[in-house]
Amino acid sequence: MINDTSAQECVFENADAVISKNLEDIFRAEASVFERKFAHLCERANIIAQTIKANYGNGDIMDAVSHLDAASEIYALGKGEGPDFSGYFADVNMESSSCLSVCSDILDRLYLCKSIAAFDSGNYNENDAVFWISEDERDIPVETKDKKVSFVRGNQSGRAFETFAKFVPGVLAEYEEDFKSACEAVAAGESTYAIIPVENSLDGRLNSFHRLIEKYALSIVLCADIVSDDGESSTKFALVYKKFEIIKARGERIFECRITFSDPSELCNIILAANYFGVRVCKIYSLPLSGGGRDNSFGIIFRTDGAQIGGFFCYLFLEYPQFSSVGLYTDIGVE
Repeated sequence: MINDTSAQECVFENADAVISKNLEDIFRAEASVFERKFAHLCERANIIAQTIKANYGNGDIMDAVSHLDAASEIYALGKGEGPDFSGYFADVNMESSSCLSVCSDILDRLYLCKSIAAFDSGNYNENDAVFWISEDERDIPVETKDKKVSFVRGNQSGRAFETFAKFVPGVLAEYEEDFKSACEAVAAGESTYAIIPVENSLDGRLNSFHRLIEKYALSIVLCADIVSDDGESSTKFALVYKKFEIIKARGERIFECRITFSDPSELCNIILAANYFGVRVCKIYSLPLSGGGRDNSFGIIFRTDGAQIGGFFCYLFLEYPQFSSVGLYTDIGVE
């Protein structure tokens, strides 16, 4: 029995070694196929990029992708039909063909967007992204001599003001009766910034305050977590401004946006895209109809430190052109 068992184990080991060798050969062949496919996708991406630039009036490809209304339509027409493996699989593996087709199509789109963003060999950073998400026609209030920060008086909001003032020197506190008035002051140009609570450790995302930011077309430019006086909870306060801007501060670089999907399963595409371009998905919130306006609307917070900014934003603009930016800012963290 002992000898029989040893012999059987030896057979299994030999068989596994052969299987591993065969799989390694197949992986190499598969990699070679992917290399050839990527080369053809790059050629297709160049055609799409040239068409987008021509319709925009040349300039940098990412400026064109972000500001040409027809860019997503040109991309949709140029990227071609997604793969369908059902005609190439035996019946025994047919059930795997649909999933493989979807996964292959997603990877193709990611590679296309990466190649389109690289068309002008741009070495992009977050400051470039600020321009991409900004609307040229947005009205910017005239800067007053004194930079005022409007907020509602309170212990936590006061400490938030002190925290932000370290990175925005020379600001003056302007007390308001409520947060709506604070946002109105910025929208009217009476104050430069406002301080608004956007999240806390007890209730999570504070949708009513996010609606204020959206209503008055404001953008988050800094965030900080302020611990309560009893130390049992914390509130994240945002410094909001009339335009997108990155204020230099220590902390994590964050991009926050709202996206409405045709189906919530598309969230997996965003998560995969973030991973592909080196972006970290920090939080995802399902938005109520009163906050997102439609079913399947989500608020998503990304960390962009060290990411491939060009490719990631190219993917968002071309695949989800209706996404709405909340801010590209630094999250100072707990202060």
